[in-house]
Amino acid sequence: MKLKNLIRYTFFWCGMPESKKIYEGDVMLAQAFGRNSFTETDLKILNEKFNEFESDEKILEWIRTKNFDPGKPNKEIANGIMDYMQRRYIPAIVQWEIAVAFPSDWYERNKKYITCIWPPEESKYFDTRSVVIASLKAMEEKKLSHPIVAAHKMQIVRVACMVKKLSGKFPFVSEVQPKSFDRNSLQWWTRNIFFWLLREFFVRIHHIIKRYV
Repeated sequence: MKLKNLIRYTFFWCGMPESKKIYEGDVMLAQAFGRNSFTETDLKILNEKFNEFESDEKILEWIRTKNFDPGKPNKEIANGIMDYMQRRYIPAIVQWEIAVAFPSDWYERNKKYITCIWPPEESKYFDTRSVVIASLKAMEEKKLSHPIVAAHKMQIVRVACMVKKLSGKFPFVSEVQPKSFDRNSLQWWTRNIFFWLLREFFVRIHHIIKRYV
């Protein structure tokens, strides 16, 4: 890891500046931040429904009928993705919580440019690294090679460093870096900045030891 990125990785609450050559990016990769509905156990149902519907559109419609609440941070990320896609005419690969946060009419008009990343079959925590791996795989399948990352301001450095470690190339960083937390989040560490810092300190050390970044 380069020194400047190590410094940002350490002082992660500062986020990262938008990349100067971001116009060279050809796809958005968006990482969710918490959610207010569906426990980790409930994620198994999503996979079952996906196998049943075999369509992102249909499963998103089903999720909306359950009054799913993606939470404030994911709504803000979704809004940022919408703006980027409309201004730069590029596709997006997004974690499913963000896809649900898109207005249904907007998603219907733009669904051919959006790929959803769904949790795995086994019922377990869908961690950041697993989402990045799945996103890079989807990107490769679509023959895209210059990702632009979007994530919570407190998380974006870690996401970008994971992309670099897994792909061999540091991604472009977008200005889509919301700062909000949601006290109703089912993931306790995304409810407020105190809980986030309490957990993130150990996560950062773990990722260095495991060479995830």
